[in-house]
Amino acid sequence: MEAISYNKDKVKPGRETRLYNEWKMMDAEYASNDMVSYRITKNSPTGMPLAYEITFHLKSITGVEEPDAKGLQKPVFGDNHVLQITIPNNYPSADGGYPDFKFVTDVWHPNIRFFGEFKGHVCLNFPNSGASTPLAEYVGKVAAYLRYDEYHALDEEPYPEDQTVAQWVREQAEPQGWTVFNEASPCPLQ
Repeated sequence: MEAISYNKDKVKPGRETRLYNEWKMMDAEYASNDMVSYRITKNSPTGMPLAYEITFHLKSITGVEEPDAKGLQKPVFGDNHVLQITIPNNYPSADGGYPDFKFVTDVWHPNIRFFGEFKGHVCLNFPNSGASTPLAEYVGKVAAYLRYDEYHALDEEPYPEDQTVAQWVREQAEPQGWTVFNEASPCPLQ
């Protein structure tokens, strides 16, 4: 974890105060968390974080096996997932100044792009989210995605980020019980 260090005399009200408060919330939530750790990868001239690397130390689906004789593609699991958060210059702003959340490790989830040019992109469109939503809350939402506590796989608004993964969830994972693998309900494959 990062020790909060900055040049208080150079921090200006507005954006930098928000960045500082976001940093304090991240530190309060994740400084001593066994399942989520973070490090700052880029700072502003005044020391405010402009990019984070978040590592989730929890079991999640990272892909699927080749189809078996019945056509089923069993999930493949991993337990270290790395997410990059990049804060844009116009953050926070209601007109599109949202941080970019992108996995640099494989994650198989309908709300995280697995295929294509935008691989790793996380869809964080959920009720009551917006410019005032703290980064720490978004990180918690991503952790819920990884545990499959939350996902949207239906082919309806708001549409899943990855339709191929969503189809696998609907047609294979849900019927087989593969989306239930947290500590309280071990995955039937393990």
